[in-house]
Amino acid sequence: MSSEMFYDNELDKINVLNAENTYTYDVSIVIPCRDESVNLKNTVESITNSKNQLSFEIIVVDDGSTDGSCDFINNNRDVYPNLRLFTSKDLGPSAARNLGGDNALGKYIFFCDAHVTVPDYWLDKLIKTLEENNADVVVPAIKDNVGGGVGYGETWREKLQVTWLGKPKRDGEEVALAPGGAFGLRKTAFDTIGGFERHFEVWGKEDEEISLKLWLFGYKIVVDSSVEVIHLFKLTNNYGVTHIDFMHNFLCMAFSHFGIENLIRAFDMVKDTPGFPEALARVMLNEDLLRQRRDYFSRRKFDENYFFNKFDIKF
Repeated sequence: MSSEMFYDNELDKINVLNAENTYTYDVSIVIPCRDESVNLKNTVESITNSKNQLSFEIIVVDDGSTDGSCDFINNNRDVYPNLRLFTSKDLGPSAARNLGGDNALGKYIFFCDAHVTVPDYWLDKLIKTLEENNADVVVPAIKDNVGGGVGYGETWREKLQVTWLGKPKRDGEEVALAPGGAFGLRKTAFDTIGGFERHFEVWGKEDEEISLKLWLFGYKIVVDSSVEVIHLFKLTNNYGVTHIDFMHNFLCMAFSHFGIENLIRAFDMVKDTPGFPEALARVMLNEDLLRQRRDYFSRRKFDENYFFNKFDIKF
C-alpha cells in the first residue's frame, strides 16, 4: 500500500505541510491587485529579476480587475514558473491578502503592493535582520518614487492617525506599525493570529490592525533601513471606498482589541465623523465580532495599553 497521503483539497495539503514545518519555498510573496495596469507587470518583473539566495514564489491575487492587468501572466505562464494567480471578486485588500497568505507555501510571507520596485538581495537582507533580532516581522524602508521621501515603518499619533517614522539609529529597531506597501513575517505568526482582519469591508486599516494584533499576541516588528523598496503612492483608490466603509474598519479594529475605557475613548473620538452611526451599527450587530473579541482577549499576551506605552502613543 502506498504511503502517500491524500487530501480533500489543496489548502488542506498546504496546512498539513506547514504544520510539519515543511515548506516548498523560503518566501511567498503575496501581491493583491485590482486594475493596476502596467504597474503589476513592472512589480512582478522587478521581483522576478531581483537577485536573492532564498527561494521564493509569487502569489498574485487579482481581486476583480477589468483592465487586463493580469493578462501578461495568463499569456506567459512559462515565463513565470513560480507564480500562482488566484482570482476573486471584490474581496478587498484584507481578504485578498488572506487568500494569498492562506495558500502560501513559504516559511515567510512578504506582502507587497502591486506598484513597488525591489532591490537585489532584498529578501536575503530582510530575513537576516528578522532572524538576527529574534523578530517575527520585518519592514524595509519605503521610498516614494516621485518625491523621494523615505519612511522607516509607521506609528500612531494621539488620535491614532498614521505617521511615518524617520531613519532608525540601527537596523533591527522595533517599530509600531508595518506599512502595507511591503513587509514580511513568519508564516507561523500569520497563521496563529488568523492573518489580516477577516471582518473588514472594502479598504482601510489593514496594515494597522495586523500590526497591533501581532504586538498584542507577543510578536515583534523590526525595521531594516538598508533595504529600500520604491513605492508608487497613488492619488486614487481602486476600490469605491465610502466614509462608512473606512469608519467600519476603524471601529472593527477598536472593538476587537481595545478594553472598555479605550473603546469608549475611540468611539467618542470619531462620533462626529461622517458614517459613524451606520458603521457602529454594523459592528454592534456582528455577533462574530463579539466572539472574535473574546477569543483575542483570551489568547493575547499584552493589552493595548502595553502597545501605547511601548511606543509612546498618547492616546
